[in-house]
Amino acid sequence: MKNKQIIVSIFLTIATISSFAQKVDIDKEKYSVKRTYLPTQPVSNDIYFYQVDVSLPVSVSKYIKPEQVASNFNIEGFKQAQGQPNSIKITYNTNDFYISRNEIISRTEDIKDKDGKVTGKRTLYKNKVSYTFGSNYGVKAPDDSDIIKMTNYNNQDVKVYESNEFSTSKEAANSWNDNADAQKSKLINDFINNNVDGISRYLRNQFGYTKQTISSYLWTMDSKKHAENEKFQAMTKLVIEKLKSLTYEKRPEDLEASLKPAIDYFVTISKGDMSDKNNKKLVYAAVYNLSEIYYYLDEPVQSKIYAERLINDDLDKRDGKEAVKNADDLLEKFKINKTASTHFERVFPEIDQSLVPVAASSSASTMAAEAPKTPRFLEGMVITLDDKEIEGVFINEFEKSPWEVQDGIRFIPMTLFNDGKYDKKSLTKYSPKELKGLAIAGKLFVPVLFSDISKLANGSPLGATTKKYFLEVQKDGKYKLLKYYESPANLTAFSGENSTGPKVEDLGTMDLILVPGEDKAKKVTTSYLEELITPNASLFADYQKGKYSKDGKAINVKRGMLDRMAAKTDLDENIDLNAIIDVLNK
Repeated sequence: MKNKQIIVSIFLTIATISSFAQKVDIDKEKYSVKRTYLPTQPVSNDIYFYQVDVSLPVSVSKYIKPEQVASNFNIEGFKQAQGQPNSIKITYNTNDFYISRNEIISRTEDIKDKDGKVTGKRTLYKNKVSYTFGSNYGVKAPDDSDIIKMTNYNNQDVKVYESNEFSTSKEAANSWNDNADAQKSKLINDFINNNVDGISRYLRNQFGYTKQTISSYLWTMDSKKHAENEKFQAMTKLVIEKLKSLTYEKRPEDLEASLKPAIDYFVTISKGDMSDKNNKKLVYAAVYNLSEIYYYLDEPVQSKIYAERLINDDLDKRDGKEAVKNADDLLEKFKINKTASTHFERVFPEIDQSLVPVAASSSASTMAAEAPKTPRFLEGMVITLDDKEIEGVFINEFEKSPWEVQDGIRFIPMTLFNDGKYDKKSLTKYSPKELKGLAIAGKLFVPVLFSDISKLANGSPLGATTKKYFLEVQKDGKYKLLKYYESPANLTAFSGENSTGPKVEDLGTMDLILVPGEDKAKKVTTSYLEELITPNASLFADYQKGKYSKDGKAINVKRGMLDRMAAKTDLDENIDLNAIIDVLNK
């Protein structure tokens, strides 16, 4: 009998050990948190305005105006306004745009047949322009003391512009000579806009208050047979749900109390036995979650305590070191900003218009409050060739340079943008061949083949080669109605999202249609539209009777020579194209 009791005892012990040694799987549960970024070099809390004074030499102001440069400065958490007391003062200047050398360079390459055999040689030429151009800027406090001393940017560095390659030296030379003003405008605008954008980002980091949406994660369980699985999952979801109540400006008073059940639960799990590797994984998940929770509760001291446990208990040294660094950074920010929160509102006083200088009152640099700038970034998503949807932000060329968007877009994934540390390396450039589409501001763009014959007037006939463009979808369905923007005559003068250029409403546009079963869009003309609707007898009859005429008058499809020519090249403005597309898509 005694032996049987020993056997039973051993069996129960093994069963108990087995239950605690049960396999533990953990997964990341992603979420996002809103907060306001605290400055690294804060100025006084009672300073709300900054003014920008720009001075440009004649060789530069010919291509970009001082008030435009000033308006491109952007420091979140402050307002730009001239003449206000107790303001930060930004001074920005450039030196002359100076071309030191203009030359034709060449290279020779082998000509090979389809078998790779060298059959001859050819020489290619391009125009190479060497130039110097730079800037300097500085920032002063209201008492005229230096916040940032005058800093030079590339003032003496020699920069180089090279044209495309041509088959003759004359073509290469003419590529610059025939468009010298446009080329200079592009070089000057690109430098200044990129320069001002970089300075603005630096100033926002130093003393701005940027609204951030940070993507992060907590650990949850994925072990259905484990006793803690259901409760662990519930507590992780509770934390994520409650952290959603955080805004840039406010933290709910009862937030910590509402999180107490989850915190108490994770504290209990964090004290578990770590001798078993599976249970140690569960302890790691709980400790990590606690460090994360306290960090976003603006309690970096508590966050650091659990972060150090990740290191000292050998749970995950890399995670621990990163969490300790984040906690220390937040502690330092709280100290230098004399605050203990990343959730607060900056309430701006009214701009005293009586103090705005008369000469500047009509410029973009002083009327930012009345005429907001076009945003530099727009949220949206891209759809990859394998149907993956990636959320992020686009460099905003959609509003000022829509013709450039058609050839490609610049995109920053939200995961990189939200960390506030994005730079040029964060940018992904997509051509229409690399995506299935993109969505932005309620608009859809899809890659579609098209041949723009109008480009024949702008130079090489090669410009009219059929290629894919990102085209805006005006009407979706079996028959897609698309919009195409024609490039300005002097495209190089208007490149870049902040550059000067034509108004979008003044640009030439085309209505294109993509019919079922075809991959190439065609310009909508009266003749082509009638060709599409002729097979639909009732639609074509209604069309002739004037049902789809804006003035209600009948349409005579038997035209004279001049009218036939017009019908083959353009769409009659009297035709209600949208209504017809709706019928075709039924």
